[in-house]
Amino acid sequence: METVFEKLKKQQNNNIEEGTNIDILYYGKIVVSKNDANMKNEKKVDLYLVKKEENKKIQYEFQTDKGTIAKVNEKGEITISEQYKNLLNEKELLLQLHDVIPTSLKELEKKQEKINSNSKTKEKEEQTNQYQSNSKDIEIDINKKITPTKTFAQLVPEIEKKGINKVKVRRNSVAGFEFIGINNQGEEIKLESLKQTEGTNPTKEIIKVNKDGTEVKKESVYTMVKIDPGQNQGKGNEGFTVDLGAYGIPEVNYYRRSEETNQYTSIPVSLKNTNQKTTKKEVQNYIEKTKNTTVANDIERAENRIQYNENEKTTLDSIDDDLSNDKTIDDSEIIIRKAAKRCKISVESFKEELEKADGDTLEEKIENAEEEINEQFIGNRERRA
Repeated sequence: METVFEKLKKQQNNNIEEGTNIDILYYGKIVVSKNDANMKNEKKVDLYLVKKEENKKIQYEFQTDKGTIAKVNEKGEITISEQYKNLLNEKELLLQLHDVIPTSLKELEKKQEKINSNSKTKEKEEQTNQYQSNSKDIEIDINKKITPTKTFAQLVPEIEKKGINKVKVRRNSVAGFEFIGINNQGEEIKLESLKQTEGTNPTKEIIKVNKDGTEVKKESVYTMVKIDPGQNQGKGNEGFTVDLGAYGIPEVNYYRRSEETNQYTSIPVSLKNTNQKTTKKEVQNYIEKTKNTTVANDIERAENRIQYNENEKTTLDSIDDDLSNDKTIDDSEIIIRKAAKRCKISVESFKEELEKADGDTLEEKIENAEEEINEQFIGNRERRA
C-alpha cells in the first residue's frame, strides 16, 4: 500500500513538472484520540503541511495518510476537518506542534534509510522496556524535601518498594503528562499509586504559591494525579499537578485538597538540573498537614485577596493566620480595611457583606456593602429602643 510519504513525493514531482510551486514539510507523529483518561482510543499519525499555489493564491493544508486533517486560512487560522473534529481540536493541534521543527521531504528521504536500519535495534530496546532518553523529559529531585517532613519519594512510598531511583515527567498525550519511574537497571517502572484524575484535561483551578511565598495566584492546570493512598493528607486529598511553564518546560507542583470546600492549593516540586530557588520553610509549612491541619482558611483568604486585587495576585504572608507578619498589603485590602473601620466592624465581617453586595467594581460593591451594614445598624438600634 502506498504511504502518505510516497503519495506526497509523487505529488511534489508532478507539480514541479507542471510548473506549480509546492512545498511539503513533515511535522512528525501527532496524537489523535477521544478525551479518554485510559488512552484506549489513542492513535498516532504522520503529519505533513502542504503548501501549494492555485489561481495565484497560496493555500496550506495539514495532511495525514487518511487525507486532510486541517486547513489554514489567509489569517493563519486552523480549521479541523469534519472527520477529525471528534478526535482533535485546533488548540490541541497547536499544542502538539509547539517547538516542533518541521523537516523537508528531501531531508526526510536522507533519514529514512537510517530509520529503517535502526528500527530493529529500537524494537529490541522497547521489548526490554529500557528508558529511552528524551530531551524534553524533566527529572524530579525525589530526595529533596517538599514539606518539612517528606520528600517526593516519601510521599510516594512505592518508589522505595520498587527500587526506583529516578522519576521523569513526560508529555504523553494532547495535553497530558505522565510520571515515569526508572530503576537501577534503567528500566521504566509504572507508578501505580499516581492516578490521573478527571480525564486527560481537567483544567482544574488551583491556588498556587511560589517557592519563596512572594506570589500567590490562581491558575488552571492540565494534568492532575492523586496519590492513592496519600501519605501526608490522606486518600485522594493530595497529589501532583503538571503544566507547561516558560519555554515549554513542564512545571510540577504538589497539591492538597481542602476537604471542607473541595478547593485546591499547591507549591512547587524541585526539579533536577535547573536553577530554581530553594523552597522557603514558611511555604513548606503552609502545605504540611501537621503544620496546617486544614488549608481551607488560607485558600479562602487567597481567593478574596486575588479577587479584589487588580493584578490578581497576593503573597503568602498576607493570607496566613498571623496578621502581624504581613509585609505587603494590596491596595484593594487597604480600601476594604478602611471601609470596615468606617462601619466599626471587623475586616472579616465586612468581607462577608462584600461578597453579597452588588456592583461591577470594587468601589461599587464597597459602597453597597456599607449601605447595607448601616441599615442593619439603624434597624438593630430601633429594635433595641
